Amino acid sequence: MAELLKDPALIVGLVRASLILAVSFGVAITQAQQDSLLMFTGALLAVMSIVLTGVTVAKTTPKANPVLPEGTTVTVTTPVGQADYLRVV
Repeated sequence: MAELLKDPALIVGLVRASLILAVSFGVAITQAQQDSLLMFTGALLAVMSIVLTGVTVAKTTPKANPVLPEGTTVTVTTPVGQADYLRVV
């Protein structure tokens, strides 16, 4: 379920379905109010996407020239059919 809620189009669809269901049960929501709620949901998701992208970039920005400490063992994974091997750098 958590994976499904990562899709903005699905979230807007769920909000739309919820509004349609509410109206069908007698909640007095005009079409203009429904449209406003859907636009607000879309705008909120856009802002959240920008903020979360900034957080992700801040935590995952790679180094230009990464350096491993001397003596680190590195496993080299090779294509299928060839043996993997270890190297010490």
